[in-house]
Amino acid sequence: MVGGAGVSERSSVMEKKPIFIFVIHFHQPVGQLSKVLERLFENSYKPLMNTLLKYRVPVALHFSGPLLLYAKDHYPDFLEMIRRAGDSGFPEFVGGAYSEAILPLIPIEDRTEQVRKYNELFRRLVGDYPLRGFWLPERFWDQTIPSIISKFGYEYVFVDDQLLYMKGLKWGDSKYLWLTEDSGKPVKIFFIDTEIRYKLPWSPVPEVIEYISKISDLEGYPYVLWGSDAEKFGEWKPWDVTGKWLEEFLQVSATSNKYYVLRPRDYLRLGVVRGLTYLPHGSYDKMMEWSEGLIWNFLTKYSESNNMHKKLIHVRGKVLEAEASSNSRLEDAWDYIHLAECNDVYWHGLFGGTYIHHLRAEVYRNLIRAENIADKVLRSYGVKKKDFDFDGLDEVLIERELLNAYVKPSDGGTLFELDYREYGKEGNLVNVMSRYPEKYLSDVPYYTHDTYRRASFRDFIVKNLASLREWVSRGGGYTSENLVMISNYVITKLGESSVVITSSIDNLKIVKEYQIINSTLKTTYYLSGSSGSNELLLTEMAFSPYSLNELRLEVGGEVIETGRYAETDEFMVVSESNVLKVRLSEVASLWSWKQVTLSRTEKGVKESQQGLMIALGLKIKDLAREYFQITLHVT
Repeated sequence: MVGGAGVSERSSVMEKKPIFIFVIHFHQPVGQLSKVLERLFENSYKPLMNTLLKYRVPVALHFSGPLLLYAKDHYPDFLEMIRRAGDSGFPEFVGGAYSEAILPLIPIEDRTEQVRKYNELFRRLVGDYPLRGFWLPERFWDQTIPSIISKFGYEYVFVDDQLLYMKGLKWGDSKYLWLTEDSGKPVKIFFIDTEIRYKLPWSPVPEVIEYISKISDLEGYPYVLWGSDAEKFGEWKPWDVTGKWLEEFLQVSATSNKYYVLRPRDYLRLGVVRGLTYLPHGSYDKMMEWSEGLIWNFLTKYSESNNMHKKLIHVRGKVLEAEASSNSRLEDAWDYIHLAECNDVYWHGLFGGTYIHHLRAEVYRNLIRAENIADKVLRSYGVKKKDFDFDGLDEVLIERELLNAYVKPSDGGTLFELDYREYGKEGNLVNVMSRYPEKYLSDVPYYTHDTYRRASFRDFIVKNLASLREWVSRGGGYTSENLVMISNYVITKLGESSVVITSSIDNLKIVKEYQIINSTLKTTYYLSGSSGSNELLLTEMAFSPYSLNELRLEVGGEVIETGRYAETDEFMVVSESNVLKVRLSEVASLWSWKQVTLSRTEKGVKESQQGLMIALGLKIKDLAREYFQITLHVT
């Protein structure tokens, strides 16, 4: 055993020594790529568990629900390692949320279900080991947390010391156990030490031990708690570096007379509580910076995050209505919803977050599957006006058996979500991430951010054709006096499976109709009035199927490289998961480019493909008919 392993009674620590608490968090999100997971299990998780088993470290371990589910199907030997550790008695297991959902961000009823389902999953896959401590996903605290977790027997939670400092308390105050409550439901709070989180495992072992020793002069039983990601061992830096560091640290801890290593439950037996406290909403220091103090700020900064969140709310409503109608519990639908609540894709800091396409795609796949279950009961297909995104303005939702088309009249009459609902191919086909201004990209000279949200059927009037060359070369995303966006449409008619919206610019009137027939979307433009002799109607379209593998544009059976110009009345967008056949009622000019975003990671700036952008141009005076129709068929 290491250091103070097994030291659990007050009399055992009467000799004045600091206490170190070691908490390791294992997590990967729902929808993570298998190649990433394979690397992590082989290079980080397995060697880390083998080292802990070797030294029988008195450590607290949290394994997220998505990681356990993946291990069940692909790494049963890893689950066996966890059980072997549990049977040997040295670790304390820590509970959490089923899909690692940020609890304050989801409906109150789902918060309870997330905790309940994690407990059930852990017992089923790992064993009936006690779970007394709770790991907060992304460590986002909210004062309602005690009411939620205490009903499942949780006694304590880990919170970052930054929240205590926000109250005006000092570094020394964070080295003790505190008590809080909600509606008379108490939990104890362990504070994660920010400074040691940045030191371990990067700083030399003597420096880490010196930092732990700093609390020697504090009265009572102070502790230093490290709580952070397992990936720091073997992923952020190679295992031959971090594994060597860990072995040295554990060997020193095993023989040190300077401090004890205790599990949280051992520390609880000391019976030491500093007092009652109430904390502000928040998380760790970097997350507080990225979110500006509120998790919900990500929903107002990133339209794509808000879209997923509001799709979640919309589908939940359907499932609740279907349950009331059928008087039965739709458990499979709820499981899809709870998996879609996995936190990683709803926020962004330095790492990929909401910029990661395959994580967003998995959210939509789970939500569409839940929606399909509910709609089999409700049969509530049709067209409705609804403030879907909660901005105070109505959107139009066309929902049919095979396709959903969500239209935003106030934002250029764009199609901002197109859901393909066939089982096994579910996905939002316009799941393209916009390029946002990010502070950490300010020193990247070639980075250009978008001035409007990427969506389909965004319309422009081009007054100077020469300006198109620069616009295409920069991947669109901006307007100028020569490229004017038609920014606002009004709803003029709702049909059984269609909507008509109208706008005007100068003397030109534009009527746009969206209609769904089976798995086909027809978008028709009716133009009337006068326009300049060379003016072009430019329509921007976004395609981003579930899988971007083998994503390509084909015209006349030939693959067209992005950036290449073409004249056509028919083309296809093909990927591993979907084929989109597009027919035009007129021959149009076609430009295409890949939508690529940048994010900074621990390994530098990374490019991420988000999908394919296509712009169709048509000289208004050359229209052979009074309308221009774009027919999109999905398979």
